[in-house]
Amino acid sequence: MMAKSHVIIGVATWFAAAPMLNLPPTDSMYLGLAVVGSLLPDVDHPQSWVGRRTRPVSTALAATLGHRGVTHSALALFGLMALLLHMGNRQGAVSALAVGYLSHMAADMLTPRGLRLAWPLRKTWGIPLCRTGSPAETLIVAAVVGSIGWYLWHGGVRPGRMLHWRQGSAWGMVQGVVQEVTRPVPACSPPRQAHRSGPPPRG
Repeated sequence: MMAKSHVIIGVATWFAAAPMLNLPPTDSMYLGLAVVGSLLPDVDHPQSWVGRRTRPVSTALAATLGHRGVTHSALALFGLMALLLHMGNRQGAVSALAVGYLSHMAADMLTPRGLRLAWPLRKTWGIPLCRTGSPAETLIVAAVVGSIGWYLWHGGVRPGRMLHWRQGSAWGMVQGVVQEVTRPVPACSPPRQAHRSGPPPRG
């Protein structure tokens, strides 16, 4: 799937998973780690959004292991989690990254190529529902987001509470990532006028 699809599905999955993990879904750090996790497996593709920003690592991974190899496997996920926990990172932070990582793998399993989840074994798993960048991908992303929204609503987590962003930082971060991966034309906004208090200055 495309980077923007992975980000959207990653964020939606995090909103669903966070309450089960007893973690705040709109915390900027956790949300950011879920977004990072949703893009991280494509570090093995030099032309991907994350691959272009991690060269020469992505180039070396692609040349030696290929795309959708070890970084799209259960071995990579559990190995990364074990390493981060061993280094003393908080369990909540590692869980947020893992949720995003899992969402990426689940989304890629919906494409014809599937994933080698048990890498280095060559067997692939997947349900070929859409091709990357196709209209069907857009429909699947919308269906995933709609399903998770329905689940959250009927599970007692109301959108009004879910979307109460603290100082707008979490929502602004998600918007920034989506805008970056979709490369929109930057919009210019007029500068704000400073508000003066008290009587006007005397001439």
